[in-house]
This record gives sequence, C-alpha cells and structure tokens, in this order.
Amino acid sequence: MSEDVPLPFSHPVDVTSIRPDGLAVSFDANETERAGLAELFSIPAVNHLSAEFTLTRKGSRVKVKGSVSGVFTQTCVVTLDPFESPFHEDITLDFDEDPTPPRDDRPDDNIPDPIINGQIDLGAVAAEFTALALDPYPKKPGAVFQYSEDEDEKPVSPFAALAELKKKT
Repeated sequence: MSEDVPLPFSHPVDVTSIRPDGLAVSFDANETERAGLAELFSIPAVNHLSAEFTLTRKGSRVKVKGSVSGVFTQTCVVTLDPFESPFHEDITLDFDEDPTPPRDDRPDDNIPDPIINGQIDLGAVAAEFTALALDPYPKKPGAVFQYSEDEDEKPVSPFAALAELKKKT
C-alpha cells in the first residue's frame, strides 16, 4: 500500500518487541476503521474484520504468518442487491530492514517488504489482504442473469438508420 495515503486501519508493531520465541498479535477493526475501509474499497460495508498474526525474527528479517477474516457487504452485479460475503485469507510475508532487489540471474526471488521506521503495520497488511479477498464482480448466491431478445424487435444496424435518413431526403 502507498505510504502517502493514510490508511483507515493501522496496527503498527515495533520490531524490537518481537521476542526470540516470536510474538503473537491479534486484533479486530472497530466501527470507525471498518467504515473507513468500506469507503476505501468502495463497498457498502465491512461488517467484521479480525486478524491474527505470529511474528518471528531472525537477524534483520521478520516473518509474518497469520490470517485475516471477516464479513463484508458487496453489491450484486446481477440484481444490484447488497449481500454479505464472508472471507478468510491466509498470510505469509517476509519483511526486512534493508530489502535487497533480486539479482539479474534470479529475477523471481521473493523480495521482502520493507520495515519502515522500525515498525511493521499489521493493519495495513490486514487491509491489503481484505482488498484481495473482494470479488471484483460479486454475485449474490442464487442470482442468475437472464437475457432475452424480443422476437418482434429486430436488431437495428447503423446502416438501416442511415437508409431511413436517406429516404427522408
């Protein structure tokens, strides 16, 4: 997520607080944060959002494992009715204080996300994976698109419209 745009959901964790045996973090989005996320995602509502993470540190690298789950309301592309949609996303990410770009001979290397000012914003991670869970073309369960042409009405070609104009002159 862009550093220039403040996110409505933030839960920073100081990297120095990660114990040798790891750090467990869990949190829920409050009503204001859920409303901000719904506006950011252009959906009617985020009804519930919870995240659980385990952070482990080895040197300058931090591994974040966990999940984000909840329920959001989307608008059906077929019926235009709002409907609730549950989601669950598993997360595994690496962070590093000094991420190095991949070598030219290994461009597919996984580049860790940067640790910014000694912190990892787990709220931003949860928001990002919530956005990834959104269906770009949500369809309410049971909604069926039915298209039918009127048999009496023939499709009008652009040339037919020009022919009508020619007849009038």
